[in-house]
Amino acid sequence: MNGTNTNPDPAPESILVIRLSSLGDVILTTPVIRQLQRTYPDAIIDVAVREQYGMVYTSNPRVRRVWNVAPSVTADSDMDHWKLAMLDTVPGGRYDLVVDLQNNVASTAVRHGLGTRTVKYPKFRMQKLAMVWLKKFPSATTHVIDRYRMALADYPLALDTDGPELWLPEERATGVYKPDPSRRMHGEQPATGTLEGLQIGISPGARHFTKRWPAESYGQLCALLVRMGARVMLVGGTADTDVCNRVANVAGVPVQRADGATTLDATIRALDACDVLVGNDSAVMHMAAARRIPTIAIFGSSVRELGFTPYGVRYQIVEYNIRCRPCSHIGRQRCPQKHFKCMLMTTPNQVMQAILKLV
Repeated sequence: MNGTNTNPDPAPESILVIRLSSLGDVILTTPVIRQLQRTYPDAIIDVAVREQYGMVYTSNPRVRRVWNVAPSVTADSDMDHWKLAMLDTVPGGRYDLVVDLQNNVASTAVRHGLGTRTVKYPKFRMQKLAMVWLKKFPSATTHVIDRYRMALADYPLALDTDGPELWLPEERATGVYKPDPSRRMHGEQPATGTLEGLQIGISPGARHFTKRWPAESYGQLCALLVRMGARVMLVGGTADTDVCNRVANVAGVPVQRADGATTLDATIRALDACDVLVGNDSAVMHMAAARRIPTIAIFGSSVRELGFTPYGVRYQIVEYNIRCRPCSHIGRQRCPQKHFKCMLMTTPNQVMQAILKLV
């Protein structure tokens, strides 16, 4: 049970943090790791994550080991073998503290028997359901990073307001995280009303359809940006190549291509070259926050009250308010109302005004 502990446990010497999926959510666990490491600098800190998202922590010097949870680790025999291999590396044969930041059936199976004490974060399920089905919004919004920290209410965390972290290999080697929390635009500040010389990253992808601003709208925005003097770079992974092709075709102006990246590091390096990112409510949005890139986030079926806005960075949210939002707390593969007005009514000019306000 979380809350004030009048008889706090001894400082943990070994900690396992569990967040299995998905990419954006795993990135949002990194501030908790940072605060645990600063609070308990001598403790072993490991993470357990689905293998396709383990790259979030590959270069993070705050983590001793990343335990990749493969889809095949489902049968009891496989899970037992995997856990025994894990616990063989922990002094005493068990973690002092297991922090479950997924809090579902899968994470429960993973955490079972691994720790002397286990804490889990509150998922605010009823609040999310009330927003989706009743359109009843909370009086105050709690970011998911703050919810993660609630799991550790009994522990005196060294709190901070910095954003997520995504370390590059050379940063791990030096132990210095290079992104500047007070990041400024590269070069001279553009003249008022222009974007001359700025590099604008465009990330049109998202896992769920209802979180994607149309490629046609992104293309029109790219054309506007270039006319305003900006340089445009399309950013994304291999799943985003098709949508980036459509954006480039609609834009009809020169754009740089950094989409189709096959590694997380490649996308990070592309983002580091940008002064601003414009994108959907997606993992790349949280990646930009991790690299301290000022961000324009376009929200469609999701809303800021769900707690997944950019964190620790300057940002603007662009959204079209309509009564059917949010239609889901994670996104859908089609508009349930069949009109998709939340995205279709959001215009390139609105996004442009948000960019000008941010810079």
